[in-house]
Amino acid sequence: MNENPVLFSSFGLPNGVTLPNRLVKAAMEENLANDELLPDSALWNLYESWAKGGVGTMITGNVMVDHRSMTGPGGVVLEHGTKLDAFQKWSSIAKSNGGKILMQINHPGRLILAKLGGNVWAPSAVPVDLGNLSKLLGKPKAMEESEILETIQRFANTAKLAEESGFDGVQIHAAHGYLISQFLSPLVNQRKDRWGGSLENRSQFLIEVIKSVRKVLHSEFIVSVKINSSDFQKGGFQFEDAITVIKSIQKLGVDFVEISCWNRHRTCTPTKSPQ
Repeated sequence: MNENPVLFSSFGLPNGVTLPNRLVKAAMEENLANDELLPDSALWNLYESWAKGGVGTMITGNVMVDHRSMTGPGGVVLEHGTKLDAFQKWSSIAKSNGGKILMQINHPGRLILAKLGGNVWAPSAVPVDLGNLSKLLGKPKAMEESEILETIQRFANTAKLAEESGFDGVQIHAAHGYLISQFLSPLVNQRKDRWGGSLENRSQFLIEVIKSVRKVLHSEFIVSVKINSSDFQKGGFQFEDAITVIKSIQKLGVDFVEISCWNRHRTCTPTKSPQ
């Protein structure tokens, strides 16, 4: 028996899709891919358990748009040339009890372990400051215009492949210090071209990703964005910036926004108020 009629009631999104209830499993970095960077029984069994629990919507752990840029071992990759069978089974199992599943799509930018190698791309060549642990991360390279455009297209490609694999939507990861979050941050994004400088310019990478993703998908496919409310760093991405960015993307076909506040080297609960 449902003790909370509101919690278990359906919820309609702007694109006309109805979620079966208000319960959402947020993304977690499961790191359960196999050696081919694909989902298999470890992920299938996990999502089957969540589906049986009655959650209305599940958002996967981040799926990389580029195998050359990984957050860590055990990550899942979906890109041009990837076989879709394993992803089709993943979505089918996750929806077996009538719920929806969204794939969180991501590029880590400068947050790549040095031992993993790969393309440590960032808006600017600003390394993460972890003190003595900084050497654990690769040295970031400022992205060329062609690399920015390629990466935007990769987000669109992955979103389209997610749709072809039976997923109900994607969540574009623009939080937690990953690549899109790096473009939004005035501390990390020190570019002097159209991708940097003002908040409007720093938002362009996210905006172009959303536009490119939305362009290749059917209207009923859910598009979500995860964004930080603030990075709680002096001179960084602030609460007021988040409000401005959210207002600017609302008219781009975004069905819902998830507000977060964390990055890879600082939590969202500072020891004192930011100055």
